[in-house]
Amino acid sequence: MFVDHLKHREVKQMTQTIRKIRASLTGNLGVMIATTGLWTVAGNLTTPFFALYVLELGGSYVNIGEIYALGAMIKVIPGFLGGYLADKVGRKRIVYTGTYLLASLALIRAFAPSYRWLVLAAMLEAVFMGFRQPSISSIIGDSTDPENRAMGYALMIVGPQLVGMMSPSIIGVLMDSHGVRTAMMWGYIAVFALGSIAAYVRQRHLEETLTVSEPVTLSAGSLGDVVDNFRETVDSLSGQFKAFLLADFIFTLALGLGDPYYVTYATEGVKLSSSQWGFITSLVLLAHCATLILVAGPSDTVGRVKFVLASMISWPVTYILYTYTDGFLAVMVVRIAITLSAAVGHPAWSALFVDFCPREHRGRFNALTTVVWSMLYGGGNYLGGVLVQNHGVGAPFRVAAAFMAVGAVIAVFILKEPEKREE
Repeated sequence: MFVDHLKHREVKQMTQTIRKIRASLTGNLGVMIATTGLWTVAGNLTTPFFALYVLELGGSYVNIGEIYALGAMIKVIPGFLGGYLADKVGRKRIVYTGTYLLASLALIRAFAPSYRWLVLAAMLEAVFMGFRQPSISSIIGDSTDPENRAMGYALMIVGPQLVGMMSPSIIGVLMDSHGVRTAMMWGYIAVFALGSIAAYVRQRHLEETLTVSEPVTLSAGSLGDVVDNFRETVDSLSGQFKAFLLADFIFTLALGLGDPYYVTYATEGVKLSSSQWGFITSLVLLAHCATLILVAGPSDTVGRVKFVLASMISWPVTYILYTYTDGFLAVMVVRIAITLSAAVGHPAWSALFVDFCPREHRGRFNALTTVVWSMLYGGGNYLGGVLVQNHGVGAPFRVAAAFMAVGAVIAVFILKEPEKREE
């Protein structure tokens, strides 16, 4: 009898999960999942190896950080304007136009004769992404409902990662046989082709989620209104939300310290080959996807905060462990452990931002966070490069773990569930 009851409950939970998945794959969210999947197939050919490409084109570890940091600084003004426009003129047009422009930048990277061309591409990317990112975040948030929000965000991550899972392994093998430069050239050509297709699909099939009541023009005289609008958004945030943002910003800086240098630690410190790192990256993507699907449903039903805290507490431990790896198997196991720590809280983390923020402020809020995230993450990238250059490939991960520990302590004592989840 008890066993039958357990089986019935498991079947019911599975049915509810399948129903949530089907509901999330329709409309705007389905379009964004499909088109982001196209981006990810190509992007996973290049992103995991970007640091090696900078070094191949004559750059240094510090230059790797400088490229990220420069883009972060440039993104500030476009980010604010993009958030203002997302709440005033709508999201769709900004999303697909920005996607076309970002796809074109892949050609600069594909045929770059030196790392300085990668700097140029990063500067242009910062402008285009600054304008586009608040609209993308807003159209995704607008297209989810509070009861299924974590599942929606999980699928937004899992779907694209599943289709792009084998890309790092493929490009790693090409690098071993044809060299970093040739392999990355073909990778960026793929980014241009698939990114252009994604932009076209978004242009044709996305639906606008914001009703525009009156035309908006930007002039020197209206900049004061822009500032006032952002001040109104900041004032609308609850104290609980601000505490969550503080912990989130600390983790953003910490992630910036380590993210670009996973590959350099593995290939320079542990002496893995590009194909070995590509294989590990594919396994990491698989583990990430599986974990997201497992935790997304409970994040919607039993609360977000416990999953966020589990992630924050375990993350710094795995970062420290990474600095003690000394072979292929150890790197693979600990790199997957880092991903599991991140994935446990990822859907709930993303959903909390929307739960706390009213719809009418989402464009401006997403602009504010995009700007702060990019500055912290870019600053972390630069500092990470300096640490590698002066203190070795493990230094960024040790410093990052210390920052994460501080963020986790803040969250444990302050973070609570929102009293009401915003629509």
